[in-house]
Amino acid sequence: MASELGSKKSTPRFRIGDHVRVRWRGQEGTIIDINGGLYMVSLDDGRTVDSFPESDLEKAW
Repeated sequence: MASELGSKKSTPRFRIGDHVRVRWRGQEGTIIDINGGLYMVSLDDGRTVDSFPESDLEKAW
């Protein structure tokens, strides 16, 4: 009987459309795409789109 522990993928913490804050930047934005481990965020200034790893982001309410 094979162990299933190694075959489970981690569930992403964020989804497209989530409003997030970039921890070290203090800016907020909306996730517009997910590519591998990077989340593409359209920042609220309306001029900047940048990619961040999950560890740089937190939920913004």
